[in-house]
Amino acid sequence: MELQTELLSGFATAIGIGLLIGAVREKLHDAQTLTSGIRTHTLLAVIASAAMSISATAFMVTFAIVGALVVVAYRHNMQTDPGMTGEVSLLATAMLSALASQNPALASALGVVVAGLLFAKIPLRRFSREILSTTELQDGLLLCAAILVVLPLLPKQPVDPWGVLQPYALWRIVVLIMGVGMLGHVALRVVGTFWGLPLTGFFSGFVSSTAASATFGYRVKLQPELLGVSVASTVLSNAASVGLLALVLQVSAPEFFQAAWAPIAAAVACLLTTSFFWLRHSNVHGSTTVQLSGHAFNLRYALMIALVISLVLLLSAVMGEWLGETGAIASAVLVGLAEIHAAGISLAHLSRLPAHSNLHLLWGLWGVLAASTLSKSVLATISGGWQFGWRVSSALVLMLLAFAAVLLWHQSAV
Repeated sequence: MELQTELLSGFATAIGIGLLIGAVREKLHDAQTLTSGIRTHTLLAVIASAAMSISATAFMVTFAIVGALVVVAYRHNMQTDPGMTGEVSLLATAMLSALASQNPALASALGVVVAGLLFAKIPLRRFSREILSTTELQDGLLLCAAILVVLPLLPKQPVDPWGVLQPYALWRIVVLIMGVGMLGHVALRVVGTFWGLPLTGFFSGFVSSTAASATFGYRVKLQPELLGVSVASTVLSNAASVGLLALVLQVSAPEFFQAAWAPIAAAVACLLTTSFFWLRHSNVHGSTTVQLSGHAFNLRYALMIALVISLVLLLSAVMGEWLGETGAIASAVLVGLAEIHAAGISLAHLSRLPAHSNLHLLWGLWGVLAASTLSKSVLATISGGWQFGWRVSSALVLMLLAFAAVLLWHQSAV
């Protein structure tokens, strides 16, 4: 009984795949150019599924016959329709129908993917031929190589005596800077400058607002007219980063988070307000797009940022070794120069020890944000120039003031 149910499930999935792919083919082609529609694909799905249920040999014979018919059909229609999408879709229907007898869920999912690719014929052709440039394709291949080829080969263990330099983690920073640049490039293409850059900034802040600051600063140097919206995007990335810090504290040390949520909320609110201000006062409006040129990211720039972060991590490790346990908070502040979430985790661990009070740790958290403000202000000024740097710095300083004001009010109330 169970075997019969599985067999019926495979046949039903195969028929569904044939109907779906055939319907897409029928909808997008007229009667003169259509070689295979709903009936052809559905019949082929039934035949392939039945052959696979008999034996693998039966399916191989069936698939060979279908392949021969596809070759004949292509030779017959190659003058009027030189493309091979219709013929390949027949082979896909046969293969997926055979797969449906073994793994219906995977077969149905791949069937939807095939149907989607067939349905998106015009947008995909326009994207590859008209929208995607050769430079963008080169950048995409370079990013894929950095993620899929280089990253898996790097060791995850530290290579320095202090245990802070991990090649895998450092290369992830390089990949992140490249990815942020690519994401911003794509967002500008899709939704325009006014919304594309802020969206890029916000989502990149969940990974590294430091990388976002460098990337947007570099963009301002290339296109000074994007100063206002780039500042807003950088500030948004910091708002997302501080919000993620709150989540890290809530998971790592819920009791410490109860004491820290109010000043953190004030800091995030200040950043959001400042970002909205600069977005409103930017000289880019509506869905205006800016002509893009050159590469989506600068690999040398990404490598330089990773080198700077490595030096900061080494400095914080050495200082922590000199100061000992009494300098744990100071070490966390030094770590905040490069990564506030790692510093937040170290403070969360300290909050579990009776020797540390929440009030001291909250001021330590303010020190982490202050260190991050210092490093990002310097980085923003170096990458984007003085005009970009002081605007970003002022927003981050206002964040620190909001955090400190709420913390002082809470301290006086207690």
